[in-house]
Amino acid sequence: MAVYAGAYALASGALALGDFGGRTIADPLDYFYFSIVSYTSLGLGDVFPSGHFRFITGVEALNGLLLIAWSGSFIYIVMGHLWPWQPCTEPGGLAADRKPGGNAP
Repeated sequence: MAVYAGAYALASGALALGDFGGRTIADPLDYFYFSIVSYTSLGLGDVFPSGHFRFITGVEALNGLLLIAWSGSFIYIVMGHLWPWQPCTEPGGLAADRKPGGNAP
C-alpha cells in the first residue's frame, strides 16, 4: 500500500498523470489513505481518481484482492501445519464395536 501511495504522489507531482477529485489531497497520509481504500477495494468515494490514475487504481484493487486472498490461504496452510487436526474418534472405534446382535455398551 505504501508503494502505491508513493506512486500516486510521484505520478501526481512530477509526472502529472492525473489528479484526485472530491476531498483535496493535503499531505502524504492522504495518498496513503486513498491507497488503503483502493487496495482493500473498499471504494469510499470521498477521494476519487481522474485521468490515468483510474488505471493505476484498478491495478491496485486487483493486486490487493489477489494478495489478501493469498495471505488468507497462506495463513490457513501454516496454521494447518502448526495445529494438526485431531479427529474426534479413531477409525474402527465406538461405531465399529457395535455389531448386530452383540453386546453394545
